[in-house]
Amino acid sequence: MTKTATPSLLDEAAARWALRVDAGALSASEEAELNAWTSADVRHAGAFARAMAANAYLDRAAALGALDADVVGEPTAPPVVSRRAWIGGAGGALAAALIGTVALSRRHPEARIDAPIGSQRRTALEDGSAVTLNTGAEIALAFAPVERRVRLLAGEVNFDVAKDRSRPFIIDAGATIVRVIGTSFIVRREQETVAVTVREGIVEVRCAARRHRLLAGDRLISSDGADRLAKLSSADVERAGLWQRGEIDLTGMTLDDAAREYARYSDRHILIADPAVGRLKVAGVYATSDPMGFAHAAALAQGLSASDVPGGIRLAR
Repeated sequence: MTKTATPSLLDEAAARWALRVDAGALSASEEAELNAWTSADVRHAGAFARAMAANAYLDRAAALGALDADVVGEPTAPPVVSRRAWIGGAGGALAAALIGTVALSRRHPEARIDAPIGSQRRTALEDGSAVTLNTGAEIALAFAPVERRVRLLAGEVNFDVAKDRSRPFIIDAGATIVRVIGTSFIVRREQETVAVTVREGIVEVRCAARRHRLLAGDRLISSDGADRLAKLSSADVERAGLWQRGEIDLTGMTLDDAAREYARYSDRHILIADPAVGRLKVAGVYATSDPMGFAHAAALAQGLSASDVPGGIRLAR
């Protein structure tokens, strides 16, 4: 049976973390360790918040000369042991009382996850959620005791969010902010155009001053200050996530559209010089890993020629 840490040991551990965070020297593994430690027990999160508050108060007090130098040391080089003892002791409670609830603005740096071109990557998060990144996608995680925040830097990501009413899950995609408690949905960002497709549950989306409440089957596309909301069938929702198993549904797209989609997955591009050829419609589900196979199939269906050229394949009449 695991022995519960006494309050003094807990405060000491929190003080050590606060000093390491303040120094800005956390590695990726340390960052994950801190996330796990603060999430393991609400008392850990509380002790860490108090320690961060105490540390912030010490910095402020040292700058103002409010405390004796033998307690806080010189502002530029405080004695680590004395500072840690003060943070982990009564000073933590005093600072928390003085400066109130602390936003952990000094918390550890963001952790980044990406998916290389031509691949998909699924990652389990420390809170029980999971993210699946499509080709070329990149996200940055900044989890804290009060919220779970993700920045979508680029690309397309499926979020399967574990329910936790005390820690909302927030996706920052530029001008579009998505907020959920627990659900499954896909967000795709191409520069400042953001599409949100809800697979399960309820999703709140804020686009500048505009707010939307999306249900399962809803898709919102926000671009250039305008929002377009559509209701998808269950089959359409299923097709929207086909990329997670390495497939892509091109039904209803033009050849130009299909060529752009495949350019996300491969450096070998489908090249179309004739605008009339580019406007031809295609249909079917294809493997994301085989743009050349799609190009040959499209050529056969549309009576085109497909020829290999440096960097890809050219479709022409």
